[in-house]
Amino acid sequence: MSEEDRQFIAKELAKEKIDVVANGVDTKWFAEKKRHLAKNPTILSVGTFKWLPNIEAVDFLVKKIWPRIKIKVPKANLLIVGNAPTAKVLAYSKKDPQIIVAGRVEDIRDAFQSVHVLLAPVFSGKGTRYKILEAMASGTPVVASKIAVEGLNIKDGQHVLTSNDADTLADLTVKVLNDKKLWQKLSQNGKKFVAKNYDWNLISQQLDKIYQEIGNAKK
Repeated sequence: MSEEDRQFIAKELAKEKIDVVANGVDTKWFAEKKRHLAKNPTILSVGTFKWLPNIEAVDFLVKKIWPRIKIKVPKANLLIVGNAPTAKVLAYSKKDPQIIVAGRVEDIRDAFQSVHVLLAPVFSGKGTRYKILEAMASGTPVVASKIAVEGLNIKDGQHVLTSNDADTLADLTVKVLNDKKLWQKLSQNGKKFVAKNYDWNLISQQLDKIYQEIGNAKK
């Protein structure tokens, strides 16, 4: 699904030909929903809680990043979305009324279009981070750890803002909330980048080309 994946697999299958076909998103579908921002600055954390890296990410966000954001943006809210939230995740909202644990939502587009920024401090796991591509397709600015955007060929500062440091992630998030020009830049650049590189139509054409090559080779 990425060049990093190809290199990893090639260590075991060095003699095999390995093509890279990235995962993608339906950019037109995400663009159908209009933005309806929440009244207060709202930060989104999204990901199914059946996957350990998402549980770890939210725990890191709430304990290490969120307190610093609240100091600088006292009216900010944190919206946590994802299937099967654990008891620990559900307890966050009981301890802090500015944390909303929505759990599973019917239409993820509503979450992306209602928030001001996606915050994704993911530090483990492989594969495509759909939350990053979906946020960008929705025009929602992204602040993330470096591994969260690994393999996407995204440019830090142009398409997203990245750091592996908790305080810096908090500061970058606050900057996006307070700087309208930066917000617009990340929103517009993100949408264009996903449409150009990760739209389903493009991905399907790449995959179809590989199938045809394999079919012709067998003939």
